[in-house]
Amino acid sequence: MHNDDRDLREHLLFSTAPARFAEASEGVRRQLVADHGRGAAEGRAAAAVTAAELCLDLQSYLPRWHLQAPGTTAPLADEALRAEAEAFRRLLTDWRAEGVLRRVAEEEVLLRRSNFLRMSRLADAGAITTRWGHDYAYGIREAMRRGALLVTTNPPLVNLARKEQPALWDPVREELRQAHRGARRDRLAALFSARVVLANCRLLRPVYQASAGRYGYVNLQVCPHAAQDALRMAEDIEWLYEVLREELGGTPNVVFKVPGTRAALDTVRRVTAKGIGVTITLGFSVDQHLAFAEAIETGCAPVSFLVMMNGRLDDPVREELQAAGVAGAADLATWAATAVVRRSYDLVFRQGGYRRSALLVASLRGPWNVASAIAAGPAPVFITSFPDKTAEYDAEPREIHSEIDQSLPPAVLAGLARSRLFGQAVEPGALGVDGFDSYYPVQVTLKAFAAAWDELAAWLAG
Repeated sequence: MHNDDRDLREHLLFSTAPARFAEASEGVRRQLVADHGRGAAEGRAAAAVTAAELCLDLQSYLPRWHLQAPGTTAPLADEALRAEAEAFRRLLTDWRAEGVLRRVAEEEVLLRRSNFLRMSRLADAGAITTRWGHDYAYGIREAMRRGALLVTTNPPLVNLARKEQPALWDPVREELRQAHRGARRDRLAALFSARVVLANCRLLRPVYQASAGRYGYVNLQVCPHAAQDALRMAEDIEWLYEVLREELGGTPNVVFKVPGTRAALDTVRRVTAKGIGVTITLGFSVDQHLAFAEAIETGCAPVSFLVMMNGRLDDPVREELQAAGVAGAADLATWAATAVVRRSYDLVFRQGGYRRSALLVASLRGPWNVASAIAAGPAPVFITSFPDKTAEYDAEPREIHSEIDQSLPPAVLAGLARSRLFGQAVEPGALGVDGFDSYYPVQVTLKAFAAAWDELAAWLAG
């Protein structure tokens, strides 16, 4: 999204008083008509895209943050929003922008049937306590229309962003190389990752401000090679926090992803004591969730997350069960992470009473991962979804209700008991702090993150 387009959307949707919205919308349309009438093909195309985006924004979840926010004086009615959306659509009709109109119509269908959008509205109504976010380094605007209120990134996703958007990120590479001559590769990789995160921070900044810092966060992961170095992770976080603070002109809407290793416990205690939020990635077990929830609770960070990497646990559990000759291993394994989510929710939030952190369900493999994370309890649960998994979950009607307190079928538990990895993940005390670093899913995932980080660093160094 161009900066001018972003600023226009933010002004109209997040800053304009509801009582003045119709007038402000009309002013935007007059400007778009003027831009379209200047004759240049590029200007006509840009005006049409802006009109289309605003037409969709007004039919989405986005007005909930300001124009229809609870407590807002005279919030806009749905009918008023639809009327303004139609006015933007009429511009496209007048301009005979058939291709853009088709795209708008297709997106409207997707919005109307979106389960994630319905989930967001159910959370607003207090029926559930589950929220969701976008598990990708770009494309947040479409997800925000469905209620996404956070973004997660990691080294593979940052590396993917620069590959898929070379026109955007190649110049940033050159800029960083010129500005930081002689810098270590890891430093360049951290700065580049911060740039990718910063782009998402700016898009989510209005949500962060509208929610008084409760939502609107972007995850920035520290160097995977520092996973066993508590001091280096803490110092990198503190340095990056200041970089982002300066860029954003205030408290960054960022949480820092640190691995669920033993060393990271000390990192978390230090940075959360300074009010800096964290996300514990490489999270697979009840023991990790309990230990890091306790560490986070000692600090004063307003928002932190405990990740459950569902698919990255389910996959090796499936392989372990298959190697043992367990019948139905593939189906059984889809329950492994679900069991950990439910046990952790009970022990960390119901029994433990921890409130400075929340579960963040990630690495989705299918709609069952979403369904298992729906909660209606004392603490929120967050889901982050890849774009393809978002589309899959939204592809057909689904029931949305809390399953977090349900027990697993006895036959499923009996089958999963054949997996040592599952036992270590789900039973309190089975893994222990001393087992965090050697746990197989931690090692495999950390290795994958490090490989992506190294590829990014090599590209930056040129």
